[in-house]
Formats: sequence, structure tokens, C-alpha cells
Amino acid sequence: MAFGGLAAPLVPATAHAQSQDDLERARQQFRQGLSLEAAGDWAAALAKFVEVGKVKLTPQVRFHSARCNEQLGRLNEALGEYRLAEYEAGQQGLRETAEITQARQALESRVPKLVIRRGEGAAAARIELDGVELGEAQIGQPVNVDPGPHTVVAKLGADRQVEQSPTVKEGETAEVVLNAPVVVSAEVTNTTADTGATVKEPSSKARQSVVPWVVGGVGVASLAASGVFFGLRQSAKSDLDKGCNGNVCPKSLQGKEDDGKLYTTLSYVTLGVGVAGLGVATYLFVAGSGKHQEQASLPIDVAMLPHGGFLTVRGRL
Repeated sequence: MAFGGLAAPLVPATAHAQSQDDLERARQQFRQGLSLEAAGDWAAALAKFVEVGKVKLTPQVRFHSARCNEQLGRLNEALGEYRLAEYEAGQQGLRETAEITQARQALESRVPKLVIRRGEGAAAARIELDGVELGEAQIGQPVNVDPGPHTVVAKLGADRQVEQSPTVKEGETAEVVLNAPVVVSAEVTNTTADTGATVKEPSSKARQSVVPWVVGGVGVASLAASGVFFGLRQSAKSDLDKGCNGNVCPKSLQGKEDDGKLYTTLSYVTLGVGVAGLGVATYLFVAGSGKHQEQASLPIDVAMLPHGGFLTVRGRL
């Protein structure tokens, strides 16, 4: 395999930034990299050239790194290295510039491209390609990628996103249009048949599952309050029984009588709310679906006798 003039000395004679030991070690690694490259061991050769570049990154080192990446299928990275090597070689007036240019031109026609466009419902979406967010200038324009599968995601906000996984071949320009169909279903993930895009939504079941707990909590609290008011009512009634003579009570106990009536009313009201709350919460737990939850409204009538008697709770599910 011929390498032309690019197997030239690693560093120019004027370089003094590194010690002589570092430079000699880098020259040895460079020669080892050339041997591995000639043997077709591209990964091992690339590792050598990377180590050399940590000491001195010359156009020759960039060129051979690019060759290795090209053979390993990393065409986009290789193209970038070829371009840098070509520019630096031209700036230094190296005779190897023409060979680098030839390699760069041959590779450019092989690098696949993706054109990513926003479709319906995705006008304000943030677009990511293989986990890297694209700038606005890249949307709708050809973007160089490596051959093989890729992941394109449109993030719509509120935990919703549209995802596609195109696979591109060498020399191919593929187009991806990210549509965001309106999702009515409460399913976490839906796949549209026409585009192959995956739409991810937060589960409505997860959002609604808190409702029975809230309603049940209100019910329990109301029952507890009913018990407190009933206890206060009994205390006031006891005081009245002790201080009154039949239905005749002294003026000093008039406030106790009013308090007793108030506590009686409050105990029945909170009892009714508590029973209704626990009933609704129980139904929502059993129903377990958003549809049933919407139908679980309870028109409730509470009939009370403030001075004792019957409490009636009527409703329908």
C-alpha cells in the first residue's frame, strides 16, 4: 500500500515545545501506526496516531487518523480530519496537500446525509439527532452522518416526544419529517402507522390515580371532625342536664344550649361529607379508569335533624 509523501517525518525540525524523549517516542508510535495501517489493523493503528497527536498533531497525523476512521466506518469524523489536514498542509505549503485533497474529495461523495424537517404539530419542537440537539440552521438542511441507524427525536414539551429511527447508507440522502399527531388515548406510547414515528405521552392513569386518595382523605378528615363535634355536643348536653330543671334552664346556660345546637348540626354535616367522600373514593378505586372516574359524580342530598334523628345520604353512581 502506498502512502505517498505522508509518511514523512513526524515533526518539523523547528519544533521545540516537547522534549527530545517525547518526540522520539512519538516518532516510534507513528512508525508503529503506519505498520498497523499497512496490515489493515485500523483500530490499533488509530490508537497509535491518537497517542502521537497528544505530542504533536501534524497534517500527516491527521491524515492517517482520517484514513483509519474512514475504514472503521466513521465517515463523518474522517471527513472532518481530512479537511483539517488539507487546510493545515496548505498553510504550511506541504507537497502532500494534493494527496490529502484527493482523499477528502473521494470521501465526500460517500458520506450519507439526513434532512430533518418539522412536520404537523412540531413547529416549536426541539430536535435531537443521536442525543445532540440541532440548531435552527440545521433544520431542513443536509446534515452529515455516518452510515447505519440513527435516532431523531422531536421534544414537544410536557414529557411528550416524537421519535424516528432512520437507517442511511453510504452516499444516500434521507429525509425525516417529524409529525406530532394528536393523541387521544391514555396509552404511554403510541406508534403511528403512516410515519413509523413513536409518540410518547405521560399516562393519564398516572395523573388520575391521585384523585381517589384525595377524595378518601377528605372523607376520613370529615368523619374525624364529626366525632369531635359529637363529643362537644354530648359535653354541652351533659352540662344542660345537670343545670336545667326539665325544659327550664338558667340564663347562664343559654350559651351552652346554643353551642349544643351548633355542634349537633356540624356533627351531622361532617358525617354526611365523610360518608359521601369514602363512598366516592371506594368507587374510584374499584372503577380504576378515567372513563369511570368521569362518571363517578355523586349528586348528594343530606337531610339532617339538628336536634337528633335521622341522617339520609342519597346519591347515584
